[in-house]
Amino acid sequence: MADAPTVETSKKWASLRQIRAAIGHFELKQYECAVTLAGAGESILPENPLMHLFNVLKGKFSGKELNLFRNWLKHATGPDKMIIDELEVVVAISRVIQKFVATYEESHSDFQKFSDWAIQAGYIKTPLIEKKT
Repeated sequence: MADAPTVETSKKWASLRQIRAAIGHFELKQYECAVTLAGAGESILPENPLMHLFNVLKGKFSGKELNLFRNWLKHATGPDKMIIDELEVVVAISRVIQKFVATYEESHSDFQKFSDWAIQAGYIKTPLIEKKT
Protein backbone atom coordinates (compact mmCIF):
# COMPACT_ATOMS: atom_id res chain seq x y z
CA MET A 1 0.00 0.00 0.00
CA ALA A 2 2.03 2.87 -1.26
CA ASP A 3 -0.60 5.46 -0.32
CA ALA A 4 -1.40 4.19 3.19
CA PRO A 5 -1.93 7.04 5.68
CA THR A 6 0.95 7.94 7.98
CA VAL A 7 1.37 10.09 11.07
CA GLU A 8 4.53 11.95 11.92
CA THR A 9 4.85 12.10 15.69
CA SER A 10 7.31 12.49 18.53
CA LYS A 11 7.69 11.08 22.03
CA LYS A 12 6.12 14.28 23.39
CA TRP A 13 3.06 14.16 21.12
CA ALA A 14 2.61 10.41 21.54
CA SER A 15 2.73 10.81 25.30
CA LEU A 16 0.26 13.69 25.19
CA ARG A 17 -2.17 11.68 23.07
CA GLN A 18 -1.84 8.65 25.33
CA ILE A 19 -2.48 10.74 28.45
CA ARG A 20 -5.54 12.37 26.93
CA ALA A 21 -6.83 8.96 25.80
CA ALA A 22 -6.20 7.57 29.31
CA ILE A 23 -8.32 10.37 30.78
CA GLY A 24 -11.07 9.64 28.26
CA HIS A 25 -11.08 5.94 29.13
CA PHE A 26 -11.07 6.81 32.84
CA GLU A 27 -14.20 8.90 32.35
CA LEU A 28 -15.84 5.88 30.69
CA LYS A 29 -14.70 3.64 33.60
CA GLN A 30 -12.57 1.61 31.19
CA TYR A 31 -9.85 1.31 33.80
CA GLU A 32 -7.75 -1.30 32.01
CA CYS A 33 -7.30 0.98 29.01
CA ALA A 34 -6.71 4.04 31.18
CA VAL A 35 -3.93 2.37 33.21
CA THR A 36 -2.28 0.91 30.11
CA LEU A 37 -2.30 4.21 28.21
CA ALA A 38 -1.15 6.23 31.24
CA GLY A 39 1.73 3.78 31.71
CA ALA A 40 2.69 3.95 28.05
CA GLY A 41 2.60 7.74 28.10
CA GLU A 42 4.78 7.76 31.20
CA SER A 43 7.30 5.21 29.93
CA ILE A 44 8.22 7.11 26.78
CA LEU A 45 8.99 10.34 28.63
CA PRO A 46 12.66 10.89 29.47
CA GLU A 47 13.79 10.59 33.07
CA ASN A 48 14.16 13.83 34.99
CA PRO A 49 15.20 14.60 38.57
CA LEU A 50 12.28 16.86 39.44
CA MET A 51 10.04 15.76 42.29
CA HIS A 52 6.96 14.82 40.31
CA LEU A 53 4.72 12.13 41.80
CA PHE A 54 6.48 9.13 40.28
CA ASN A 55 9.88 10.19 41.63
CA VAL A 56 8.37 10.68 45.08
CA LEU A 57 6.68 7.27 44.97
CA LYS A 58 9.90 5.55 43.79
CA GLY A 59 11.45 6.55 47.11
CA LYS A 60 8.69 4.80 49.05
CA PHE A 61 7.68 1.76 47.00
CA SER A 62 9.35 -0.87 44.84
CA GLY A 63 8.93 -0.83 41.07
CA LYS A 64 6.88 -4.00 41.38
CA GLU A 65 4.48 -2.31 43.79
CA LEU A 66 4.27 0.89 41.73
CA ASN A 67 3.47 -0.91 38.51
CA LEU A 68 1.44 -3.89 39.74
CA PHE A 69 -1.66 -3.26 37.62
CA ARG A 70 0.21 -1.86 34.66
CA ASN A 71 2.44 -4.94 34.46
CA TRP A 72 -0.46 -7.33 35.04
CA LEU A 73 -2.26 -5.75 32.08
CA LYS A 74 0.81 -6.16 29.84
CA HIS A 75 1.89 -9.72 30.64
CA ALA A 76 0.37 -13.19 30.70
CA THR A 77 1.80 -13.92 34.15
CA GLY A 78 -0.08 -13.44 37.40
CA PRO A 79 -3.61 -14.27 38.42
CA ASP A 80 -6.37 -14.47 35.86
CA LYS A 81 -8.51 -11.80 37.59
CA MET A 82 -7.77 -8.53 39.38
CA ILE A 83 -9.82 -5.73 40.85
CA ILE A 84 -8.71 -2.28 39.73
CA ASP A 85 -10.19 0.49 41.83
CA GLU A 86 -10.57 4.12 40.91
CA LEU A 87 -7.67 5.19 43.14
CA GLU A 88 -5.21 3.05 41.18
CA VAL A 89 -6.26 4.71 37.94
CA VAL A 90 -6.17 8.20 39.44
CA VAL A 91 -2.61 7.56 40.63
CA ALA A 92 -1.53 6.23 37.21
CA ILE A 93 -2.93 9.27 35.41
CA SER A 94 -1.62 11.68 38.04
CA ARG A 95 1.88 10.22 37.72
CA VAL A 96 2.01 10.72 33.97
CA ILE A 97 0.47 14.19 34.04
CA GLN A 98 3.03 15.40 36.56
CA LYS A 99 5.92 13.79 34.69
CA PHE A 100 4.79 15.34 31.40
CA VAL A 101 4.44 18.80 32.96
CA ALA A 102 7.81 18.46 34.73
CA THR A 103 9.50 17.29 31.53
CA TYR A 104 8.11 19.78 29.04
CA GLU A 105 6.95 22.62 31.31
CA GLU A 106 3.67 22.50 29.39
CA SER A 107 0.17 21.38 30.21
CA HIS A 108 -3.14 20.73 28.47
CA SER A 109 -6.70 21.70 29.33
CA ASP A 110 -7.54 17.98 29.80
CA PHE A 111 -4.85 17.82 32.50
CA GLN A 112 -6.43 20.80 34.25
CA LYS A 113 -9.91 19.26 34.11
CA PHE A 114 -8.65 15.95 35.49
CA SER A 115 -6.70 17.76 38.22
CA ASP A 116 -9.76 19.82 39.21
CA TRP A 117 -11.87 16.66 39.36
CA ALA A 118 -9.25 14.81 41.45
CA ILE A 119 -9.15 17.69 43.95
CA GLN A 120 -12.95 17.83 44.15
CA ALA A 121 -13.13 14.03 44.57
CA GLY A 122 -10.63 14.25 47.43
CA TYR A 123 -7.82 12.28 45.79
CA ILE A 124 -5.30 15.13 45.74
CA LYS A 125 -4.87 18.45 47.56
CA THR A 126 -2.82 20.47 45.10
CA PRO A 127 -3.17 20.82 41.33
CA LEU A 128 -1.27 18.27 39.27
CA ILE A 129 -0.08 20.87 36.80
CA GLU A 130 1.86 22.98 39.29
CA LYS A 131 5.57 22.92 38.57
CA LYS A 132 7.39 20.65 41.03
CA THR A 133 10.99 21.38 41.95
